[in-house]
Amino acid sequence: MTRSSTLIDIDSRPNARLRAELDHRTKVTPAMLHSIDKQGRLISVSDAWLAKLGYAREEVIGRPSSEFLTPESRMYAIREVLPAFFLSGRIDNVEYQMVCKDGRIIDVLLSAVLDDSLPEMGSVSVAVITDVTAFKAAEQQLILSEARYRELVESQSELVSLASPEGVFSFVNHAYARHYGLQPHEMVGRNLFDFIPEDSRAAVAEHLRMVCGVSHSVEIENQVVLPDGRVRWMAWTNTALFDSKGQVTTIHSVGRDIDDRVAAERRLQESESRYRLLADHSTDMVLQLDRDLVRRYVSPACREILGFEPEELIGAKPIGMAHPEDAPGVALVFQSLLEGRMERHSIISRVRHRDGHWIWVEAQLKALKDPTTSTVSGIIGTLRDVSARKAIEDQLQEANRRLQALAEQDALTGLANRRYFDEALLREHAHALSQRTNLALLIIDVDRFKSFNDRYGHPSGDECLKRIGGAIKDTIRRAGDVAARYGGEEFAVLLPGADGSEAASVAELIRLAVLHLGIEHEASPNGIATISVGVTGLTGDSSCGPEALVREADRALYRAKERGRNTVVIAHD
Repeated sequence: MTRSSTLIDIDSRPNARLRAELDHRTKVTPAMLHSIDKQGRLISVSDAWLAKLGYAREEVIGRPSSEFLTPESRMYAIREVLPAFFLSGRIDNVEYQMVCKDGRIIDVLLSAVLDDSLPEMGSVSVAVITDVTAFKAAEQQLILSEARYRELVESQSELVSLASPEGVFSFVNHAYARHYGLQPHEMVGRNLFDFIPEDSRAAVAEHLRMVCGVSHSVEIENQVVLPDGRVRWMAWTNTALFDSKGQVTTIHSVGRDIDDRVAAERRLQESESRYRLLADHSTDMVLQLDRDLVRRYVSPACREILGFEPEELIGAKPIGMAHPEDAPGVALVFQSLLEGRMERHSIISRVRHRDGHWIWVEAQLKALKDPTTSTVSGIIGTLRDVSARKAIEDQLQEANRRLQALAEQDALTGLANRRYFDEALLREHAHALSQRTNLALLIIDVDRFKSFNDRYGHPSGDECLKRIGGAIKDTIRRAGDVAARYGGEEFAVLLPGADGSEAASVAELIRLAVLHLGIEHEASPNGIATISVGVTGLTGDSSCGPEALVREADRALYRAKERGRNTVVIAHD
């Protein structure tokens, strides 16, 4: 059908008022929304729909809605979704891929109903479209935040709490409760402002309001009052946690007692100029090394971080406490600073605590120069325990890896999704050409699947696809083989290094595995669900492109269909 044959003259419709009413309904909504007529042509789209896909209204009105889908989604819509929709009058959460004007592809869920409220116009659909990529990202962020907290909270010595935006505790870890000489249940339900001096409460309240207005962590140092009346300085890292509507539900706080550090800083400010200089660079533990890399000064914060008294560290070299795997890198940094190749450097490494375990520390180091000669006379630096942060970063990396795996997985079958398969095909095809090796491709289709869905319903159809996907996965055993859901009821298998004979054997094993599932299918001559398989391959001396490879496998699949289904056909056989 040509473009001109799909367009309709909207202004020639008999009831302009009804058209204007439909346009008004659609335009004013902030959601992605469109309406189609019985022929599947767009008669109205929302501004949000246009903004998401990058079109102007005059570019889309009158065109079939399926034109804005990927080829696979378009085939699915035309063959299955639209016919079923116009029969039932409703569809819910249909998964599509839409193509933006600039070529970007977005994953969406589409729900629609037939609107009969304007009888003069006949039945038209009203469809709401949701970009599920953003939704899943937000949902996963909430899950990740909770998982991160649950795994770390009771295993660290830092003070961890959850509180409402108003400051009411819903959780404190044991380290937090011990700091105040209480049990966790004695603090839950109380307000954090109960433990803050009155003259500091306004500043803390303003800080919490700022935390609720940003999406990143914010640090603050303030005094707290212990039950026995003592006042101590604390450093807090506060993060607001949001629900799916963007509302702050909880403030996550991680704190550490810095009273010793604050006291040390005050003493340094009152001491001689060298210690005032060290205090200017102080965050946690302060140290000074001479040109022989011997410690000449260590701040009292070393007790909290390393478990040593300052006098136990002064006079020794820090390299002796470094982890064997990190020591060469630390030594290289020290040498570079002393030789003037760099003025300052930050390094994260492991050092041994007094009790024998390894902790991760971040050292901020700076070359100390003689004010008269400008020669390097030593190194000054600060040391901070970042073990908890390092653990969180490692877990974030693992979470990102899991997220990446989910992004490459088909939600229904657990196999690779189409996007991952397309990337794998390009990668393996390029490798096969460069190394002059074999590459086999199988395209698999479930026989008479539409009839299966019509007879048993979509839930049963989904279960059928899951079981067939499982059979394919169980049959593919070699490392490097890729099994994917290609779209709808089609699957695809990549077999790097396999020749035609091996590929045909694998295809036959898959066909038999599906047959042995014995999935009831009354519309099938066999009485059970079967598959047809098209097989093609790339040999070491072939130059066939990846698209051509898919076309060959697809043609072989259709020949399998023509031969009665439930069979394997090899291209060029």
